[in-house]
This record gives sequence, structure tokens and C-alpha cells, in this order.
Amino acid sequence: MGTLTILIIAALFNCCAIGSIHVFPVRPSSQWRAASEAVTLDQQELQIELGDNETIKLAFTSDEQRTVTIDFLYDYGDEELHDDPAGVIAPLDSVTLRTGETRMLDVRATKPGHVIIVCNSSDITLPSATYTRVDVERSYALRIITIVIGWTYFTAWTISFYPQIISNFRRKSVVGLNFDYVGLALMGHASYAIFNVGLFWIDSLQEEYMHRHPRGVIPVKDNDVLFTLHAVAATTATILQCIYYERNGQRMSWTAIALKAAGWTFILVSAILAGARTIEWLDFLYYTSYIKLGVTIVGYTPQVYMNFKRKSTVGWTIWNAFLDLLGGVLSLIQMFLIAHNHGEKGHIGSKGKRTSHEGSMMAR
Repeated sequence: MGTLTILIIAALFNCCAIGSIHVFPVRPSSQWRAASEAVTLDQQELQIELGDNETIKLAFTSDEQRTVTIDFLYDYGDEELHDDPAGVIAPLDSVTLRTGETRMLDVRATKPGHVIIVCNSSDITLPSATYTRVDVERSYALRIITIVIGWTYFTAWTISFYPQIISNFRRKSVVGLNFDYVGLALMGHASYAIFNVGLFWIDSLQEEYMHRHPRGVIPVKDNDVLFTLHAVAATTATILQCIYYERNGQRMSWTAIALKAAGWTFILVSAILAGARTIEWLDFLYYTSYIKLGVTIVGYTPQVYMNFKRKSTVGWTIWNAFLDLLGGVLSLIQMFLIAHNHGEKGHIGSKGKRTSHEGSMMAR
């Protein structure tokens, strides 16, 4: 947990200053070994366009000559096993394999959606890790569009920090920029960085997540990590400007200081409890993400209230608001398109992601 501890200490130090190309974590081919036997599937992730067919290679190896029968169960994402694939793909027939034999499984997409094919056998003990996740989409072109939209809102959010930094630099002043807004933003970005870095780079946390969700997918991608680390750096740069540039007596309010103290105390206590094994480190990461969620909901309020009292936005650049709003709108569009492409009428993205983006839009 050394990397996670260093990140927490660095984030705590920073907070005191103001008073789709994706690289996925590598996962091995789905397999199980006991003694000298193995049942393997050559693909753990399979994406198919509606109406198309793909193949998966199923193999059985053993030091002994024997025969096993493999049948297939299906997980709809609820971590429960079912007898049918809910119409997403055509049901697979049972397969009998001799030692050293392989069989190509024909997977035919029949309805947009997600399903996990799980191997099952009465002849050999198989863990739930022997599976292939199948995503059936309406259109490959629509997937490309969602990837382009994703990188567009990522770019908008990334550059949204710089208009304020440039404005402060040119004016040599931060008068009009609310310090509560900046301070709370740093706590939100830093806490979310702890979550993303921990789940993306620390193997023990990934193993803990997969143990809790055996057929799950690590929910953090490389651009999530890149964005949050950049956000921490950019917000820290803004805070340094608040320290060194003319500020006309502006300071953080006692309310914001209390909120920051409560937030960091919550994170520190959670880390101590995780270190003492009272809670799991994975739960600690979830707690840090809740801090980010709370900051997103209330974090923009101080700046909006300050603008209202002054009847002016001088000192606070509108480009920050525009780019943030643009990113939020594009993000919601992407989630709706992904849901449509995979036939998810009742599930549009994750609750945390929706709340974060909608909160950003409402505040603007």
C-alpha cells in the first residue's frame, strides 16, 4: 500500500496550501488449473455487432487421458447464473472434449446487450473465472462515434483549467476567484485521484475488486487516471497563484475550511481503519470517491454565490464554465448513445458518473 499512502500524504499536503484508445490493465486468458488439468477459453472479452458471428476456442488439457463434458451458464451482470442467455446470443450446446482436444464455439449475436458465458461441468470442478464476456452492439459505427465523443469531452474538461490560470497570470491577480471553490475542487480531484490510481495501478486492490466481483471489469481506465492527476496538478497551480498574486484580502471561509477538514479527516480515518484491517482497502477507495461526489454537488456554489453578491464575474473566466458545461453535455450524450447501442433502456451509465456530470451542468 506504499503507493496509496504516498498519494494520500501528497494530497493532504496540497490541500493545506490555501487555508476510445484505452490501455487496459492486462488480465490473463480465462483459465483454471488444478494439479495437471486445465480448461481454457482463448478470449475473455468479445464484442460483436448485431447479426454477426464470432468464435471462441475452448480447450481441455490433462496429463491423463479422460473425457469431460462442458455446458454453459449465463450471467446477465447480476453475478447470478442462469440457464439461458436472455436472447443476447444464441444458446450454446454442451461440448464433450477429450484430453488435448479443442473446440470452436460459434457465438451468434441476436439482441443488443451484455451477457457472460460461464463454463460449467459435472466432470471437473470449474471456478467462476472460466468465462467470456460478450457485448452485442447495434452498430460498430455508433461505437466509434461514442469513442470520439468521449475523447472530445475529455479534451474539453482537460483544457477547462487553463483559461482561469492564464487569466490570473495576465492580471497578476486572483480577485474575483472564490477561494472556497478552488479549495474544495482540490479536495474533490485529489480524493478521486486516490480512487483511480489505487484501482488502476495497485495489483492487490485489483485482486480485491475481482474477488468481490469475480466476473467484473475494473471500472477505471487510463484516461480516468490521466485526467484526475492533471486536475490535481492544475488546481494546485491555481492555488499557488492565489498565494502569490494580489487577492485584495480574499480568503477561504470558515465554512469551507470546516468542510475540507471534515473531508480529509474522513479520508485519513478511513485509511487508518483500512490499515488496521477494520475495513477493506477497496472500501476505503469507495469512500474517497464519495468525497468527490459530494464536492461536485456543492463545490460550485461558493463561486456562483460570490458572482451573485458582486453582480459581476470579473476575475472568473466564463471559458471555464463553458468548457465544463460542454464536457458534461457530451458525456451525457455519450452515455445515452452507449445505452442505445447496447439496448440498455433502463440503465444509463453509472450513478456516480451521472451525478457528477449533471451536477457540473446544473452549477453552470
